[in-house]
Amino acid sequence: MADRMIPSVAVVASLNVDHIVHAPRIPEPGETLMGFSTSRELGGKGGNQAVAAARLGADVTHVRRSPLPTGRAAITVDAEGVNSIVVVAGANADIPAAAAEAAIGELPGLRVVVGQLEAAADATERAFATARERGVRTVLNTAPVDEVAAHLLPLSDVVVSNEIEFRQLTGQDPFDDKGLRRGGAELFAAGCRWVIVTLGAEGCVVLDPSSSARVPAVAVRAVDTTAAGDSFVGALAARLAELPGEPTTADVVAACGFAAKVAAVVVTRHGAHPSLPTLAEVLEA
Repeated sequence: MADRMIPSVAVVASLNVDHIVHAPRIPEPGETLMGFSTSRELGGKGGNQAVAAARLGADVTHVRRSPLPTGRAAITVDAEGVNSIVVVAGANADIPAAAAEAAIGELPGLRVVVGQLEAAADATERAFATARERGVRTVLNTAPVDEVAAHLLPLSDVVVSNEIEFRQLTGQDPFDDKGLRRGGAELFAAGCRWVIVTLGAEGCVVLDPSSSARVPAVAVRAVDTTAAGDSFVGALAARLAELPGEPTTADVVAACGFAAKVAAVVVTRHGAHPSLPTLAEVLEA
């Protein structure tokens, strides 16, 4: 990563090859459907988040090779742009914890470290712990949810969950205000500072221990929701990296407003990496 006055973001990343099928709807268990088209593209939650942040102006560079096969994702996209995804980790499970710790400890000008649950869990935990020691902000995207999340919550400044992940983590309904507060309180008790719950067309909610704020989605005609959540996380990280000091709740809410605009552009395009916009494209849209 170059030592220059550009906001720096590190992503403990999953990098996948996406195999995408467009079909009239998501098939039922045991059902065979005829699809419209297929494509193969670069993706992976971490890769999407890193590319999103980079295209929006952040400095995001640090990749190593693994002898294991590249991760794969099988994605079905229905006629309304809704997707269903199955991921095989491959090389994403082969990130050495010591290498992640060294990278986070040495990268100059680092402002934000992002993690999700598609990459090696011990590497993500070690990276977050090192970030905390350096005073670097941490953003955890709790996808896909598993028991590893409990170890990362105390090391996370910001936790980003969609409605399904929030329900899996807390057992609470994110579309109910009381459920949001109860679920948020559980996550705050685990150690994070802010909780962001993305709610699709209903936008997102930003929670801190004493308040909540709703950020509306931008109304667009969606053709493919692949990478929408990842673009939101990448945009959020890029904006938080620009802050010179400790973020406030107002800063996080403002960053989410920008991230919602980025996600709105993404869902009007097909694919993962190909759909991620530059800052100029967001401003034009």
